[in-house]
Amino acid sequence: MSVEHRLIYVIDEIVAKPGKGKIFCDAYMARYVPGAQERGMTLVHQLVEPAMWLPEGTNRLFFIWAQSDLGAVWGAKQRARLDPDVEHWWQEEAPAFIETRQRYTLAEAAALTEFDNV
Repeated sequence: MSVEHRLIYVIDEIVAKPGKGKIFCDAYMARYVPGAQERGMTLVHQLVEPAMWLPEGTNRLFFIWAQSDLGAVWGAKQRARLDPDVEHWWQEEAPAFIETRQRYTLAEAAALTEFDNV
C-alpha cells in the first residue's frame, strides 16, 4: 500500500458568521495552525465556498489536514487535549467568528482493511 493510501485526513468544516469568513480564516491560520503543525499535522488545503469572501454573507471553510498514520492522529489528539491554547482557541476565541463547526477524520477506503488490524 502506498504512503498516500495510509494518510489520515482531518477536515475542519466551519460555517463562518455572516461577514466573518476572512477574519476567521486569518485568525485560524495565525492562532490554530502553528500549534497543530507542532503536533505533527500538515495543512494540505484551505478551501472556501463560495470562492469569494462574502462581506455580508456566510462562507463555508474547509481546512484539510493530513497525518502520516493512525498513531500520528492519536498522538496529535492527545497533545491537543493537554494544550490549554487549543481549548482557549475553540472555546473562547473561535466562537466569535463561527456559526457551526464539524470535524471529520477520514481515510482512503482501500486502507481500512489494514487499519482494522491495528
